[in-house]
Amino acid sequence: MMNQLGFMSYVYMGWSAEAMAEEASKHGLMYVQVDPKQKLHIMDDEPFSLVRAEKIRTIFENYGISVVGLSGYTNLLNPNLSKREEKLAQLETMIDLCAAYGTRYIATETGSLHPTNAWRDYEGNRSQEAWEQLVDIVDRLRSRAVENNAVLLVEGFALNVLAAPEQAEALMERLGTDGLGLIMDPFNYLKQDELGRQKEAFTAIFDHIGRYSPIAHAKDTLYSEEGFTTPRVGAGQSEWGVYARLLRDRIPDVPIILEHAKPEEVAECLCLIRQSFEGVAYDT
Repeated sequence: MMNQLGFMSYVYMGWSAEAMAEEASKHGLMYVQVDPKQKLHIMDDEPFSLVRAEKIRTIFENYGISVVGLSGYTNLLNPNLSKREEKLAQLETMIDLCAAYGTRYIATETGSLHPTNAWRDYEGNRSQEAWEQLVDIVDRLRSRAVENNAVLLVEGFALNVLAAPEQAEALMERLGTDGLGLIMDPFNYLKQDELGRQKEAFTAIFDHIGRYSPIAHAKDTLYSEEGFTTPRVGAGQSEWGVYARLLRDRIPDVPIILEHAKPEEVAECLCLIRQSFEGVAYDT
């Protein structure tokens, strides 16, 4: 038995909602995490229209695919304050759309104070001031989610302000679960010195954030000369068998959403995921 599978809409960037739903259904995918800003060949000049949201939801449902959540990803701590406010307001607009898409969930990263790149490390990210700013912003968005019977899902990343699962747990303990949750994405948290002890590292991540995570992501972790990246499943150094066992044992009802793959790579990624779960079954 394995968790049900889904995909990020950007995996099929440039495709119509109809075409990606048809293709995804052939792979047995049952969930999609939709980015409302993405062009889907449906009222793309009105990305935040309720009518558009309902049309997109219906297209996927016609192929047996449910919208598991929205991708509202933005740098919550953009150092350009006017740009930050613009993007936060846009994210609040997307929170308002959750119900029209048939979901309660919308995900975002926490971001970075780096002056030019939200995915690079920056010393200021580790300051208490940055943390308090983040808490205030997440609380603002969480409140908007509560008003809409929605849930903001925060996704940490090792080079962002929320860089560790312990911080994610602390955020939940401080603000509570009303309108707030986390994404299960251990690939974002895995440190280079943990590559040799992944069972311990992955287990600790699940210990800290598993109970708060209604959605899990599927990708990989890679440390190279270029630095830290999270490529598609099978293109990194993560031990997928460890992840599969923890998913099955800890959060078996949580859907796994495929990330960072190209359309022509989807079949291979899904095969690797399924093999990982089969390996767990044989070990039991």
